[in-house]
Amino acid sequence: MVQQPEIQDIYPLSFMQEGMLFHSLLDQESRAYFEQASFTINGPLDTERFQKSLDAIIERYDIFRTTFVHKNVAKPRQVVLKRRPIGLQFVDISHLDVAAKEAFVGQFKQDDKKKGFDLQTDPLMRVSILKREHEQYDCIWSHHHILMDGWCFGIVMKEFLTIYKSLGKGQLPDLEPVQPFSKYIQWLMRQDRKEAKNFWKTRLVNVKQTTSLPKTSTSSRRGLEQIEFTISKEQTEGLQKLALNAGATLNTVFQALWGIVLQKVNRCDDAVFGSVISGRPSDLDDVEKMVGLFINTIPVRVKSGTYSFSELVSHLQQETLKAEAYSYYPLYDIQAQSTLKQELFDHIIVFENIPTQREIEGLNQAGAFDFTVEDFAMEEVTNYGCSIKIIPGSSLYIRINFDIGQYDPAMMKKIELYLRHIIDSVIADPNRQIAQISLLGEETVREMLYEFNQTEPAIPLAPTLNGLFTRRAALSPHLPALRFSGGTLTYRELDQYTNQLAVRLKKKGVTKESVIGVLAERSPEMVIAVLAVLKAGGAYVPLDPSYPEERLHYMLSDSGAKLLVTGPGLSVSSFSGETLEVNLSSLQTEPAETEPVCAHTDGSSLAYVIYTSGSTGTPKGVAVEHRQAVAFLSGMQRQFPLTEDDVIVLKSSFSFDASIWQLFWWMIPGASVYLLPPGWEKDPALMTEAFANEGVTTA
Repeated sequence: MVQQPEIQDIYPLSFMQEGMLFHSLLDQESRAYFEQASFTINGPLDTERFQKSLDAIIERYDIFRTTFVHKNVAKPRQVVLKRRPIGLQFVDISHLDVAAKEAFVGQFKQDDKKKGFDLQTDPLMRVSILKREHEQYDCIWSHHHILMDGWCFGIVMKEFLTIYKSLGKGQLPDLEPVQPFSKYIQWLMRQDRKEAKNFWKTRLVNVKQTTSLPKTSTSSRRGLEQIEFTISKEQTEGLQKLALNAGATLNTVFQALWGIVLQKVNRCDDAVFGSVISGRPSDLDDVEKMVGLFINTIPVRVKSGTYSFSELVSHLQQETLKAEAYSYYPLYDIQAQSTLKQELFDHIIVFENIPTQREIEGLNQAGAFDFTVEDFAMEEVTNYGCSIKIIPGSSLYIRINFDIGQYDPAMMKKIELYLRHIIDSVIADPNRQIAQISLLGEETVREMLYEFNQTEPAIPLAPTLNGLFTRRAALSPHLPALRFSGGTLTYRELDQYTNQLAVRLKKKGVTKESVIGVLAERSPEMVIAVLAVLKAGGAYVPLDPSYPEERLHYMLSDSGAKLLVTGPGLSVSSFSGETLEVNLSSLQTEPAETEPVCAHTDGSSLAYVIYTSGSTGTPKGVAVEHRQAVAFLSGMQRQFPLTEDDVIVLKSSFSFDASIWQLFWWMIPGASVYLLPPGWEKDPALMTEAFANEGVTTA
């Protein structure tokens, strides 16, 4: 136990904290409650002032000086210390090359997660600064979820940056006083748990089945998959109008929509799912300024009966207001009031009203500091196999994370289609009965039935991947092919530059099925290098610059690659073969290649070698022939036809097999591909803005 003179306060844990402590001790290898924020600082940074700002935040909020004592005590307690210094870790990596920096940062984050936290002995927050360049830094800010929730991190970051600015003038800012987290615990202990128990028992009476999302038929696969999409500005405005007319929030409207999806998928009229709520009681003074763990997960029950959609939304809003008074009740006790117990629901929804990113963007736009904070990302892990996050804005951004060992990926991808159709239906007629709403429109149903009755496979338009591109470049030379932050390339331009590079590759000895490494960020150079390797007859090995040097070396060695094609400034120092750097600006100044480039490949030729993640051991190379890739893409085009007007976004690492359709599908119909800048895939706000600006139709 901590010595008495060092102690400022001792009080019980909240119900949510008790649950987290229990699960953390039950599985000490799990990182389910490890929260890691990361962001880039561009501009001059005073690390001494940064440390003092961190000290001021720790002194300001008791929760950061808290330890959770659970050994040799009758009941766990949180103990607030008078002092709890947290030293800033600083690492200078500016001497490394670009690829090595990415590898170092990635490994640093992984090591930080593996380190975890001891809830009784460790400070439960760590902050590190990695210096990339002069006036460019990565900040990695980690904490145990038992300290605070996501809402709090926005408060803390805003105040931390305000303190940093003020210290630059030699003084602390005049911030409003804050209330300690213990005030919330005192409020919590005064609540009538018996009354709450009766409320939830009544609320969950006669819930007879778990309304799950589509489950997989096999559990042999493991890993997480992510689906993300945006609801258009027009649809979002329509939903906001529905909310206004029903006297409800946009969150309640989405809950009604989600409940209908679950009802239709499960063929019932009564659905239950989990909702993560802020948990801040409105009758507790200054609760919105407190920092601690307030969130809770409670069940939302959507029972449609004979309601129209607008009536359902109004009813659901009333039920939400009734539940607010009992939303503090622990989930495990709520589940106990249902006959389904822990099977009450299998996924959760998070409606994120105040993302930290917005707080930061506001400060950036105000020019409040000598530097800007960019690329903010928060890595969170839940105990659920599926979680849905909704971020409101001019367009709703939706991200679904799910375990492919539990949920059917093909069916999960249809959720977007279902949701869009239901949104269109309820906007067009808010008074439509829920029973009359279908998952799919009649035209879509007819198309799917037609596709399901087709027995012949799709006939490819060319036998090879490079053949698909060459065919389209001849048919549509003036159409845009590549879209990126620096501009666009037409099919003709892309064809010209890939021919130029392919000729250079052939001169270096690249022939049919030569294995060539391609190391590049998402960029025009990456696409040019891949197509040029294929045009020269070779097979490419995609290499992500963020991978550690050892992994890149292994992939090159194992694949037998003798030549490495890289994007600007990238290299693998341990590679003993020849390296050829590709630069778009250089290709644009070179004379055009007038003669066609003959690959001498066919459908049975090797197209690429892609490596598995290696999560269960050494990464393994999977060799894929042209005909396999072409058949897959042709099948996608037949079932989900794109046109010249479509824009696909390439947002995945091209080292993952999931990126193949993003990398090649667009060239079949003459559509274009937008190359999302590296790092933007971690920032929903940036992605939403980019998708809207570039007219992305397929993500």
